[in-house]
Amino acid sequence: MDADGRRVVGTRGKDVNEELQAAAEHLDAYGYCVLKDRIPREAALALGRRCLALHSDPRCEDYIVGDEYYQTLFGMLNQDDEVWSCAFHPDTVALARHFLGPRCRVVEACSKPTWPGAPAQHLHADSAGSFVQVPDVPWMINTIWMLTDFTEANGATGVVPMSHRSRRPAPPPDMGADNPLIKPVEGRAGSVMLWHGGLFHQARANQSEDVRIGLNIAYYPPWFNNWIEGGHQPLWPETYERMSEDFRSLCPRLLGRRRADRYEQR
Repeated sequence: MDADGRRVVGTRGKDVNEELQAAAEHLDAYGYCVLKDRIPREAALALGRRCLALHSDPRCEDYIVGDEYYQTLFGMLNQDDEVWSCAFHPDTVALARHFLGPRCRVVEACSKPTWPGAPAQHLHADSAGSFVQVPDVPWMINTIWMLTDFTEANGATGVVPMSHRSRRPAPPPDMGADNPLIKPVEGRAGSVMLWHGGLFHQARANQSEDVRIGLNIAYYPPWFNNWIEGGHQPLWPETYERMSEDFRSLCPRLLGRRRADRYEQR
C-alpha cells in the first residue's frame, strides 16, 4: 500500500502482482529493492557487451566521465534502442510512479562498467547536494540494471539500509567506504535494483577478474531541476522520433544534440 492505503498500480491501471507490492514495501522501509530476472539473462549480457564496446568508441568520448577503473557513459537512450526495454519497463515505471507520482519522468540512462582492480567508490546519496533542506518525500528513484552478475567479489552495489530516512545530503564524514553498515546487493544478470535517492550507497571494489556492467536509469518527479546533474544528456530528435507515444510520454521532452542546448544556464 502507499501512504494513503492504496495498492501499487501498474502502467495500465491494474494491480501489479504480490512481488511488486512487496518490492515497494521493501524500498519504502529499507531504501532499496531488487526485482529478479526482469529481462532475459542472455539479452542482458548481450546489452552489456554492446555497452562496453561503446566505452571504447571515439564517437562517445564526449559523453564519458571517469577513469580506467570506473566510467559513466551518459545518453544511452540515444546509443542503443534496447536500452528502452529497461528504461520503460512496466515494473520499474510502476514503482517509480508509486513513489514519485504519475508524472515522473525517465531523465537519463547511463552505462556504468567497473573494471577489475577498481577501488570502492565514495559513499553518497543521489541528487541531494543542492537542496537547502533535504525533503521528506522521494525526489528520485534510481535503478541499476545488472548486465552482468552482481556479486560481492566484483563490487556489487553497496547500500546502507534505511539511510534514506536520515534526510542528510551526504553520509557523515566518518562513514568510510569500508564501513560494516554497507551491505552488498547481489543479483543475476537481467535483474534490477531500485533505490531512493537519499539512500547512502556506493560502487564497491571490484576484486574479481571480470568487468561488472550496470545500466543506470534515473526517474525524477516533474518538479526536480535536472540541470544540477552534470553530464545528463538530452534526447536526440531522431531518438524521440523513433519512440512510441507511450515512451515519449515518459520523457521530459528535452530534445537537442548537446547538453548545452537544453541544460546549461544562459
